[in-house]
Formats: sequence, structure tokens, C-alpha cells
Amino acid sequence: MRSLPARDRSVLPAAIRFARVPAGIASAVAAVLARGACAGGSPLAMAAPSGAAGPAAAAPASAAPATASAIFLHPDGMGANTWTAARLAAVGPDGRLAWDRLPAVAVYVGPLLDRVTATSNGGGTSHAWGVRAAADSFGRIGGERIPRARSGATVPLMIEARQAGKRIGVVNTASVTDAGTGVHLADVASRRDHASIAAQMLGQEPEVMLGGGEQWFLPEGVTGRHGAGRRTDGRNLVEEARAKGYLVVHTAEELARVPAGTRRLLGLFAAEDTFADFEDFATADAQAQPFLPGAPRYDAMVAAALRVLEDAPRGFLLVAEEEATDNLGGANHARGVIEAATGADRAIALAEALAARRGDVTVVVASDSDCGGLQVGGDDVDGGTAVAAADENGAPIDGATGPRSAPFLAAPDRAGRRLPFAIQWAASGDMSGGLVARGTGPGARLLQGTIDSTDVYSALYLGLFGREPGLKP
Repeated sequence: MRSLPARDRSVLPAAIRFARVPAGIASAVAAVLARGACAGGSPLAMAAPSGAAGPAAAAPASAAPATASAIFLHPDGMGANTWTAARLAAVGPDGRLAWDRLPAVAVYVGPLLDRVTATSNGGGTSHAWGVRAAADSFGRIGGERIPRARSGATVPLMIEARQAGKRIGVVNTASVTDAGTGVHLADVASRRDHASIAAQMLGQEPEVMLGGGEQWFLPEGVTGRHGAGRRTDGRNLVEEARAKGYLVVHTAEELARVPAGTRRLLGLFAAEDTFADFEDFATADAQAQPFLPGAPRYDAMVAAALRVLEDAPRGFLLVAEEEATDNLGGANHARGVIEAATGADRAIALAEALAARRGDVTVVVASDSDCGGLQVGGDDVDGGTAVAAADENGAPIDGATGPRSAPFLAAPDRAGRRLPFAIQWAASGDMSGGLVARGTGPGARLLQGTIDSTDVYSALYLGLFGREPGLKP
């Protein structure tokens, strides 16, 4: 999370405008959602802390099929309460999200070596390497590159998957170099060193890189589709990518036209993020529409990535982060968070459908923090035309268009009623409570009870290789 300015509560549109599912993936999403819409060695390489309640060590599994694959969906900043808001808005109190139907479920705890609440880069390092990281980690701890991952490898899981012949890909609604994806392919001393992160990521030659961050792929003096480059080393990574055989796209429309059979895809859809930056929220325009209109949404990027990856003869690993749920949560932008969260659920539906069809795909869904401490309330809005600006204890309250506006209306319940609700905020940054990991597929059997952040790595590893990290084949 970045530091936030005081928020401006400008007037927002009168109703939530949820993004439409791209036509090419609508049928797959609908098929999944319909099923439940109305259902009632090194000291740095630390495993889960001693005495922590976690999944019991299981006997080594049989070897995974050659096509074994894994998808890690990381809707950042989403605690269980944010999923409650998304459920009410998308399918109503009696409906169930794709997230609700994932069979494996565990309480997620993600403390770092030096604080109880994860940073995006510290939590991302734990996921990528399977070790307990520090707040400033980005593939390094205390400035030193992590010598060994939880599996014993000297590289993070995504690169280990690449070494095993699997296709790899990353998706991010923020800059593709942001921590939730960058840390899986790069290690740097500072998370702000986006130029180095971009160069390292391209150097690993993942089959898919989709997100914002065009400015870090272009040199100073070169203007791209979304603005001026900021690299000081003179490298034009966009041209280098084309020379490596990547198809490069810049808009949602261009992404939708990517031809079948594409094997290398680089999408750069914004200079930085595909949603409004914090400093922009002082303007009414950013409050009204926090998502860049020409950029694809999270589920569209995930769908495009899966089209490139899913027929890999030796399987694939996709890591996809929805960062808008985190950043907009930090800005206390309730409507934007709910819209981003429902898009994340559409992406889960896609992954869930693929896993159900194939049987060799592990899906893990987890966040490392609860940004903003969103809470859903309904006590004081029933029959009201406007919510209060704040609760009795001072907590800010949002209706559908901000404080003192009409409340949100849930999708109809089984009796056809649209019940009102409001959003209350606890903070403007990352918090630790209410985190849940869910999943499906072979590796998801490790998601039970209470797990540590490093167990996300273990579940993905089990899904990819048919054994837990550290166990011999």
C-alpha cells in the first residue's frame, strides 16, 4: 500500500455500474455461476512457525500428470467481509459466488518476520518462495537474495515451474511489475525499482505478461501508447519483447482480438495502473469512474492468459492479481471495491470451470491483507433514503454514491426483495483480520484449518509436481 491523501467524498453516480463480462468468456462464466446462483535448510527459509495450527504433513502423493497446472488468483486486500459485500451486490443474500463454491477453505494468517500485517511485497515473497519474509522483501530479505525456496530450489516457484517445462504467466490490474506478480519473476532491493523488475521479468520470458506499467518498459524520450517512458538505461523492452516473438497489445479491444494459437503475449494497458491512482481521487471524474475505460478488466485478462497457457503439454502456472480491490479499499472507495470484487469472482468462475473440466488444475485464491477493513452493515438503512456520514464511533459510512447517499441495494433474495446495506470503513491501509484462502484441485487439499502464507506455495507446488515441497518424488 502507498500512503494515502485525505479522501475526497465527491458525488458519485447514482447506481453501481458493474463491468460487463467480455462476450468471449460470458458463456463459460454463466455455466459455472448458474450452478449456485440460488443455492441455500537456510535460517531464512522458514516454514510455518512452530506450534502454528496448519495442515498435517501428508504422505507423498503419486507423481502428477505431465499436464498438471496451477492458478493462483490474488484479489489483494479482500477479507471475508469484502466477499460478503460482493455476494450481496452480485447474487443477493441467498445466492452464492464462485468463491463460495470452492470446496477447500482455510483461515489464512500472514505475519512477516518483522510485523503482524503483511505488505504486498512481503506477502508476495512468502507466496513465491514459500518462506517467511520481511516487510521490505521483494525476493530478498535484509538485502540478500533468498538462498533457497521451501522446496529446496534456488529460485521461486514460477521459475522452478519453467525449469520443469511448464508455461508461465502473470496478470495484474496494477503495473505488471507490482509486487503481487513481479516478485514471482524478479528480486530487487526495493519494490520501487520497477525498471529492474520489468527487465528481470522479461528476461525470464514468461508466455504471458498482462497489466499496466508501460512506462517501465520504455526509455526516457520514447512515448508509448499510454505516455512517456521512464527507463534511464535506454532499453526499449517493448521492442525487445517483439524481437523475442511476443505479440504486444495495449487496449481491451486489442486483447479481445488476439488470434488463437498465440504463444507469447505482452499486454501493457496503462502507464501505471488500470484504475485511478490515489492522488486522483480528489477529482469527481476519478470518483465517478475509477477504472480506465480502454483497459481490460481482471477477468478478461485472466481469460486471455488461460487461452495462451491452458493447452501446454507440460502444464502451466498462472499468477493473477486484482490490485484494484486493495488500492480502492485503501481509498475507501466502496463502489469501486465491490465492482472489482465481482470481477475477481468472474475470474474465479473461469478457473473453477477449467479445473472441473480437466481434473489436473489446482486453483488457489487468497489475499495477504484486508485493506481498509471493510464492513457490511444493515442496521440503520432499512427503509432509509440516505445513510449517515459516520457511525456513532466515528467510522466512515458509504452508501451507493458515498456518505449521506442512498444505501446499496442487494441483488434480489429468494423472495424477490432487494435489501439495503451500507459499507463502513475501519482504516485506509492494510489490516490482518478476516483472511480466508480457498481452492480446488489436487493441491488444494492442503487448504484446511489455519494456514500460514507460506502454505500457499505448498498448495501450488503440490498441484504442479504431485508432492509437497521438501518431499522426495
